[in-house]
Amino acid sequence: MTASIGASRICVRRSYVWLFCGFRSKYTGMKECPKCEACYPDAVTECPGDQTATRLSLPGGQLLAERYFLAKRLGRGAMGQVYLARDNKFASRNVAVKTVRQDILSSDDLQEGEAIARFEREAQAAASIQHPNTVSVTDFGETPDGIFYLVMEYVEGETLHKLLRREGTLPVKRAVRLLRQIADGVDAAHDLGILHRDLKPANIFLQKGKGGDGFIKVGDFGLAKITNQTVTDFSSNATPSSRGIIGTPEFMSPEQMQPEMGVDVRADIYALGTIAYLMFGGKTPFSGDMMQLVMQKIMHKAPPLSSIRSDIPSDVELVIMRSLEIDPNARHASVAEWIADLEKAASDVEEARRSGGTRLIVLAPPEAEVYVDDERKASVGSSGRVVLSNIPPGQHILRVAKAGERDDERVIEVREEASEQVIQAHLRSKADTGSSPSPSQGSSSSGTGSSLMPGIVACSNCNSRFAEGVKFCGRCGNRSFVLVSPGESPNTFPCPRCGNPLPENSRFCGRCGLSIGPASQAPFSQPAGFVTNPSRFSLPQQAERICRKCNGSFPPHIKFCGRCGQGLD
Repeated sequence: MTASIGASRICVRRSYVWLFCGFRSKYTGMKECPKCEACYPDAVTECPGDQTATRLSLPGGQLLAERYFLAKRLGRGAMGQVYLARDNKFASRNVAVKTVRQDILSSDDLQEGEAIARFEREAQAAASIQHPNTVSVTDFGETPDGIFYLVMEYVEGETLHKLLRREGTLPVKRAVRLLRQIADGVDAAHDLGILHRDLKPANIFLQKGKGGDGFIKVGDFGLAKITNQTVTDFSSNATPSSRGIIGTPEFMSPEQMQPEMGVDVRADIYALGTIAYLMFGGKTPFSGDMMQLVMQKIMHKAPPLSSIRSDIPSDVELVIMRSLEIDPNARHASVAEWIADLEKAASDVEEARRSGGTRLIVLAPPEAEVYVDDERKASVGSSGRVVLSNIPPGQHILRVAKAGERDDERVIEVREEASEQVIQAHLRSKADTGSSPSPSQGSSSSGTGSSLMPGIVACSNCNSRFAEGVKFCGRCGNRSFVLVSPGESPNTFPCPRCGNPLPENSRFCGRCGLSIGPASQAPFSQPAGFVTNPSRFSLPQQAERICRKCNGSFPPHIKFCGRCGQGLD
């Protein structure tokens, strides 16, 4: 009987995967409007609200697990999608339902049943975190259509990301009050042995209250723990499509980017320090693509906060900069110790009103134009910043524009009591049609734009570490490097069923036996959030250099063998 149930479970999941790979299936699914993100039954082909054509989103309809009625998509991330749902068991109760991608739970080291068991164990662990400052996990499971899901309390309010986008930097004491609540929630998880690993403003919610900023709730502990040893651990054999997008590079600690190093509570302290840096300075310490971030974080100390904002007390700056040290041993040993030091440093801060009004500092690329309420205020010079001192308190429309890039237009709120407010503009190329989030929002990438983790190499002379592809050591000038950990290859794609990385043009998976089908076969439907790997169909196989001494293979830009040091012809 047990074997029969297990066989049918696997069969159902295989049908689910075939549906979302674009093959014809007997299953119908839930549809959603790509414009307003409302959910509809399979029969609805056009959104009644805005007349936009609906598209497939999930198999099985709107009623999940015969209990949770999905009403609207709230967001989409690297690990799945989040929906606002009504709990039919308690008619007046709204919940947030996060569906988890199948490949997130798969790894070369796990059989399918083991992945399911791990999901259940870790969801139970996430549900064990009971603290006022954390988002509670109330239910989890798998539907007959093969969808893994987590049910969490729905927090009505806004994220810290939205608050910072609107107001930029915050006054010292206000920021410390928010950080105290965030730290309390994270520390409660640490007491249970649970690391978050993906702390960022987009995972921090401000619950609506009668006044002030509301009550802080830290979310996404469930998925952080579930992917603990399958995806975020770069030493596993998880697929590149899963591995490279779990965690947000701007907020990840240096040790999270180096697979041979262990991760403990100090990785979350680094993320908290980065959030504090953003709240005080208006930007993250480092920015750029994945390779740039790896090189900066393992090689350079974060720029001092005082170089961005002049009214930061030196004691507050010292606490934050300590949490951003490259060496974990130089950071605080616990979140409780860190927040206690920060509160002590800020205890004697006096935030008197500045005569002449608030100084609004806009950080933007040189030659960008800054407009407030459609009135041109300034052009950005080589310093990358503009100081505006005549903006009255209240809400305004800020627009930063530069030729060849998409404008950053947003509603900002200038505070009357502030001395300085710093706002970082985010401009994107007009050729970029995706919805790439800002660093504070936090998804490193999605779809075809996902970042790949570069390899890490060490100088054979002084042991300094760099991202793979560096031509000489920036410390000693040596040109010989040893490969510490390989990077991710863009020329593979994950098996839709088990997540096993497969070479381009594969017709079936050698691990689970799933038939992939001919590469020329076009899918009949592309559901939201699932993107076909374009390199599988169009890019030629990447050339390789072969070491004549040990037969190791390397990308064409590598000049020395990372195994034996032999020069590559």
